[in-house]
Amino acid sequence: MIVGEVNIKTYLSKSKLPGVDYTINPYVGCPHKCVYCYAEYMKKFTAHPEPWGEFLDVRRCPVPLRPYMLFHTHVMLSSVTDAYNPYEKDFRLTRKLMEQLVFCQAHVRVLTKSPLIVRDMDLFKKLPSFEGALSFSSSKESFRQLAEPGAGTVEEKINALKTLKENGLSTAVVIAPIFPQITDWKEIIRLTRPYTDRYHFDALNMRPAYQKRVMQFIARHFPHVLGLYASIYEKEYISYWRHLQQEINDFCTQNHIPGQADFKHVFSARRTPEE
Repeated sequence: MIVGEVNIKTYLSKSKLPGVDYTINPYVGCPHKCVYCYAEYMKKFTAHPEPWGEFLDVRRCPVPLRPYMLFHTHVMLSSVTDAYNPYEKDFRLTRKLMEQLVFCQAHVRVLTKSPLIVRDMDLFKKLPSFEGALSFSSSKESFRQLAEPGAGTVEEKINALKTLKENGLSTAVVIAPIFPQITDWKEIIRLTRPYTDRYHFDALNMRPAYQKRVMQFIARHFPHVLGLYASIYEKEYISYWRHLQQEINDFCTQNHIPGQADFKHVFSARRTPEE
């Protein structure tokens, strides 16, 4: 892993995400090496020749976060990196930013694949509101090791949820991305339900930059579903996602699960095969 530093003018980015005013990304790059990483496009803003997942830049900014801008605003960490990646343990950049967010009294949401999030519970408790969201693409550790080798283990993430919940903090589980016929979303719910306030579901929506890599990954490790993936992602048929969305929403309603799937972002500009 190549680790460096870059100077920036501000940590804040205006957000287009619903209910989020600003996003903060303390790092550029991510050591999780997820085969499906949508944030790979960030590489074009760097001078790194290394592949995405092989470098990490620590973002340094001399200007502190300003309370008059952030008082009671909604801030998310992070959108194109993991604020609690393993290198945060040494750099503590996210913790320093969280200390400033406490001073600014912002409402904070963290999305991560790392159990390191529990380190900063003392600060989370000082915020006007906080939500710690852990992301799962599978309930099986064998899949996690293949698809996201640098991320926290399934057990570590479940334990992190439990610890946050036991300390009176709000939690969420992001079941994403859902790999067709691979991600057992019902099992993820079963394993996490005692420690989770809400669920969010997101489809595997492959972009051209990494579609070939993911299809090669499926062909190598899960060849029995390669035909289905070809139908969904090469022929652009969306029936699978329509049916799955309905199945998830029916299941959540019937079992009083706080969450609903909305895959509308994969429906646009695609067609449904003739029945």
